Amino acid sequence: MSSNPHRPPPIAVSGRVRPLHLALGGLGLAIALGLGLTYTSPAPTKTPVSAAEEPAVRTGVDELQLSPEQTLELKVGAVTSAAFEMQREALGIIDFNQDQSVQVFSPYQGRIGSIAVRAGDDVVKGQVLYTVQIPDMAAAGAALIATAGTLKVTGETLRRAQSLFETQSIPQKELQQNTADQQAADAAYRAARKSLALFGLSNASIDEIEAKHTVDTEMQVRSPFSGRVTARSGAVGQLVQPGNTTAPLTVANIQTLWMVASVPESELASYHTGQAVAVKVQAYPDTSFAGKISYISDVADAATHRITVRADITDAKHLLKPQMMAGFSITVGAPVTSVAVAANALAREGNGSLSTWVTQDGSHFKRRNVTTGLVKNGMVQVLTGLVPGEKIAQDKALFLSNLYLITLN
Repeated sequence: MSSNPHRPPPIAVSGRVRPLHLALGGLGLAIALGLGLTYTSPAPTKTPVSAAEEPAVRTGVDELQLSPEQTLELKVGAVTSAAFEMQREALGIIDFNQDQSVQVFSPYQGRIGSIAVRAGDDVVKGQVLYTVQIPDMAAAGAALIATAGTLKVTGETLRRAQSLFETQSIPQKELQQNTADQQAADAAYRAARKSLALFGLSNASIDEIEAKHTVDTEMQVRSPFSGRVTARSGAVGQLVQPGNTTAPLTVANIQTLWMVASVPESELASYHTGQAVAVKVQAYPDTSFAGKISYISDVADAATHRITVRADITDAKHLLKPQMMAGFSITVGAPVTSVAVAANALAREGNGSLSTWVTQDGSHFKRRNVTTGLVKNGMVQVLTGLVPGEKIAQDKALFLSNLYLITLN
């Protein structure tokens, strides 16, 4: 190997060859020791700790002292009171108001001649929904026309008989026979009118059949009330009759719907008709629908020991749909005013208890156990442990509890 002309030559130390720059370093240390000088290695540089990084200090059992910068992370405020409604929670479904939902059947057997509405159409009371061609109506109309003619003839015959009897031109027996014939014709005429009335015809329509001697065998089926067509299964030409499994059309009033929920029988004493109900569904999480309990079942389910509770729900915008899953908050008592804190002001400890951090000066905090009750709009009712006016950390209570645990290690 070729030697480096710029590298200092090695020297021999204790039988070994060492580079000059290492040897000189050792020589300098030896000279320093020989002169009685003290050799000190350079001290490591220490990075200063900022005030914001200063740890919290435990000043006692369940007590914590924070640095000024740490206190800026917290929101400190006075404990207040709030009104909490006594409520029960339940799950259930939305349903049609079955008291105002009806399957519109044809009163008589026949075939559908026409359908005037579709599913989803809004209808008013008395509006024609569909027509049915009824052969029996022709027979009833013919009977009316025939009995009306017979009644007219027997009436005129009776009047002539009465005139003749007054002049003793006919015997009394003949007058009595004419009277009986007129009464029978009148009874048959009245029966024919009632038969047509059973088809849903008005007196004016029956008078028209009698006057014009014509019968329209296509009967109109009208809506029994105002609402919306919620189902349509009929078609033109379909044979319909009373008692079919499915009606051609179903009409329901959707201004009000039902909420149907089941509650434990152990809570039955808390419910009564007229109680307010707030309903929420997943489709509209920020909207609450108001209603009132209208019915409580008289029978409990033998398998689940739950009782059906039903309420009428107002839905003017038609947002709710039957069979939607819904959550119900049912007010079961008058509101109570109590100490209230934000949910973030509470920390759940390892033993399951709840605590909050109380302070007087905003930097020294003491943990205090509390018991809670109702929850409303993010505020929690505090039953014991706090009084109005006390200052607490209104948020990050869990953060303070974790800081305290760190100081124990």
